[in-house]
Amino acid sequence: MRLHRTEGKPGGRFASRRTGYGAGASRFRVAAAARGQGADRLYSRLGAQRGGRLPRYRSGTSGQLRRRRHDDLDDPIPTPNRAMRRARRRVRSRRGARMTLVVDRAPPGIRAWPARRLRLGALAALALVAWFGTLEYRELFVPDEGRYAEIAREMASGGDWIVPHLDGLRYLEKPPLQYWASATIFRLLGEDEWTARLWPALTGFLGVLAVFLTGSRLFGRRAGLLAALLAASTLEYVVLSQVLTLDMGLTLFLSAAVFSFLLAQRAGVDAARRRAWMLGAWTMMGLAVLSKGLIGVVLPALALAAYVAVERDASVLRRLHWVPGLAVLVALTLPWFAAVQWRVPEFFDFFFVHEHVARFALPDHHRPGPWYYFIGIFALGAAPWTALYAAAVYRGATRAPEPAQVLNAPRFLALYALVVVVFFSASKSKLPAYILPIFPALALLGGRELAVRGSCALRAALVSLAAVALLLAASAFALPPVEWRAELAGGVAHYAPWMLAAAAVALVAAWSAQRLVGRRLRAMAIAAAGALGAQLLLVNGAQVFADGFSTERLMLEVERRWGALDRDVPFYSVELYDQTLPLHLGRTLTLVDYRDELDLGLRLQPDGALDLGAFRRAWTGAAQAYAVMRPARFAVERAGGLPMTVLAQDARYVIVARDAPQLADGRTRPSAVW
Repeated sequence: MRLHRTEGKPGGRFASRRTGYGAGASRFRVAAAARGQGADRLYSRLGAQRGGRLPRYRSGTSGQLRRRRHDDLDDPIPTPNRAMRRARRRVRSRRGARMTLVVDRAPPGIRAWPARRLRLGALAALALVAWFGTLEYRELFVPDEGRYAEIAREMASGGDWIVPHLDGLRYLEKPPLQYWASATIFRLLGEDEWTARLWPALTGFLGVLAVFLTGSRLFGRRAGLLAALLAASTLEYVVLSQVLTLDMGLTLFLSAAVFSFLLAQRAGVDAARRRAWMLGAWTMMGLAVLSKGLIGVVLPALALAAYVAVERDASVLRRLHWVPGLAVLVALTLPWFAAVQWRVPEFFDFFFVHEHVARFALPDHHRPGPWYYFIGIFALGAAPWTALYAAAVYRGATRAPEPAQVLNAPRFLALYALVVVVFFSASKSKLPAYILPIFPALALLGGRELAVRGSCALRAALVSLAAVALLLAASAFALPPVEWRAELAGGVAHYAPWMLAAAAVALVAAWSAQRLVGRRLRAMAIAAAGALGAQLLLVNGAQVFADGFSTERLMLEVERRWGALDRDVPFYSVELYDQTLPLHLGRTLTLVDYRDELDLGLRLQPDGALDLGAFRRAWTGAAQAYAVMRPARFAVERAGGLPMTVLAQDARYVIVARDAPQLADGRTRPSAVW
């Protein structure tokens, strides 16, 4: 409760109000006390409600409209109700008199909250359409999208639900939670690009919802909405929600674990709710482990250790509910690990030593990067809110805690983000998606920053959005002449129009939001919608590179010319393994002189691959067979006299048959026979 002062004269008008967000039907009183000459000072005592807009006062008879600035997020002023804004009460006073004005609740017929909820519902519906509506526009790309979709396809088609398989070989690099989810989706909805990408898109959207709910409880409803808008328009978060990898599921469960922990440590939370929130945090860590391994426990533990060290206060460790929490964690994770270890005795050494310790400490996975690698990834991935997030982390880390706080939530979120970046910077294996888990936490800090600092922070964010849009437009003209790797060279010029369209959308959004900067939520919603639209254009525009990262068009050409290939005929993959090819064939391949990521499976099943000599003998002795190989290998085999009929080819691959396949009418189509 705070006293706010506004100047006025006898006979002036004071707009009575009812609280907005979350106030329900509760009433409040506005007490106005006037003393001395002409009631020159009017004091109003307003019931504070989190997340509200600054109230407006009509001062005296001059008609000037003044706004009281209020930047303390922990005690914001309530949002005025639109209907009650129209209900004015005339305040009359005589010299030296004392007045009290009592405003009751608004009549049910003129409440404004349904309109606000309709607007929020419409915004959420548009976000859902944009988020999920274009998942099938792009073909599945190698390596990640093809790999994880094929593992789920083999699992759904009657395979092993305990031990994942890739191309019929045991594949134990990652835990199975996402495979289970995608395989279930395939069985329920069929197999295509949309269903393959549904799990990362769904977990990404749930992550935005978690940011909103957590921000509303920690920092107020307005901050929660602003944080959700930031999360839904951050470049790396949006891109990886539209791409089939394991990182978005991990990000959801890690963020949910951190958020549940913070909600459990709030002041005023009773013992039962604290226990429930902490058990939720342990549950989310278990699901994170089943998504991508021990990192689901390591990162939250390191963040907590950093917080205890910085605060020099270990009391939080006594509020973690260790015994029931560890029981939940073990109950979730141990059954699968034990079952796989029983089935595959080599699992422990491969999964925990090779895929965790060795991947972190040794450069064997050939994913190097300098120590500042993730600084650049953060600068790009956080666009267009990079500056806002950097400022929010600084203020979150340095802000003194409130006296009543049990735990400094902004500082913990800032330390969590820093721990993730530092941890992966120390790793010998680096990929851009590794720091994806920091962005929900950064969105919470950014939403709080916008709510606290008001229009100043919003204007800076809009300038950042406009600057990124201009840089994107400039890049559209600069990139096509640059020399590119073979997979990209043919599509860069075709990608430039997508970049220009994205830049135009972002610029229009920044300009429109700037005109409404006084209304932060509306302005931020427009800016976030523009940023999201621009990012989806950039993601879907990547379809122009499909020829370099997918075999779908090549297989469509085979089917157009020759019809569907016989599924009972062996199909060899010579010196390569394109993960998208088994998806289009609906079957596994026989590997020839290739190991790479399938090395463990081939060690466990040595007859799962052939060398070149065995391939030539099998090919020559077969009545019919198919194979895919690179043009250089095709030229060598052609020169060696191996009988082959070209079915289709592009710049990367040549698909051949032992003999020309028969068409539906029994004829064979003429083709080059070597």
